[in-house]
Amino acid sequence: MSQELLQLTNSGLGWAAERASMALQISEAFKAGQLPADEYRALLSDLINTDTLDSKADNLQARQMLVFGVSQLIRFAG
Repeated sequence: MSQELLQLTNSGLGWAAERASMALQISEAFKAGQLPADEYRALLSDLINTDTLDSKADNLQARQMLVFGVSQLIRFAG
């Protein structure tokens, strides 16, 4: 589990905490066999590749942490 995502869930930054929490939930669903790998990667990619992220991400460090943490989850999906 990504430390960056765990930190963001407790950061107090609404947009970052929400997306980090979603990423962790998606990861748990994948680990439990509830999502196929391609859907898992697509859902995670959507969390970091949307225009909404760019408009809400007023904290560059938090945005970078989110992108890094989600990218790690995608990379380890195989």
